[in-house]
Amino acid sequence: MKTKLGALLRPIRNSRHFTIKEVAAKAGISSSLLSQIERNRISPSLDTLLHILEVYGVPPSKFFKDFETNSKVEIVRKDERKIYHRKGFKYETLCGDSQAKGNHSFNAFFLELAPGQKRGDTKEGHLGRELGIVVKGSAQLLYGQETYELHKGDSVSFFSQIPHVIQNLSDQIFSAYWVVTPAEGEDYFGDKTI
Repeated sequence: MKTKLGALLRPIRNSRHFTIKEVAAKAGISSSLLSQIERNRISPSLDTLLHILEVYGVPPSKFFKDFETNSKVEIVRKDERKIYHRKGFKYETLCGDSQAKGNHSFNAFFLELAPGQKRGDTKEGHLGRELGIVVKGSAQLLYGQETYELHKGDSVSFFSQIPHVIQNLSDQIFSAYWVVTPAEGEDYFGDKTI
């Protein structure tokens, strides 16, 4: 199996808001070399890869975790879900801890948003993609400069880099299943992320 390291390295650099030039200078390599690595034109030597990971602050063991062959099935029983309560909303985790780690990570949860409450940020987005499936109530999705109505039975998916907010303008609880990828590095229960 041929591994395309560039597909793994570029998202890390983007998530840290580094330019190719900045990383190359800190890693002691040329910008051209890093660009070729990210485009999978060439594979880096082990020394070069270790220098790049050091710049990103990513331990090699963490970077290579996705290549472990010991996969496992994780079942989260309904009464064992982690539940996070904040003012006006609640999250229940749906996926196991190992799914929220690594380069192909995702986080899935059940979201409840009380009437008049909202989650998200109108000024800044975050790396990744999101998928929501509405199971109860209605809400508005503010996505950049656009507004979308969400109702029971609807599904919605979008790139998370665009600033986005979900707001419950109704007098009923809004409930949805929500999936976000990648999971690592994002605070899904904080103030800035849905």
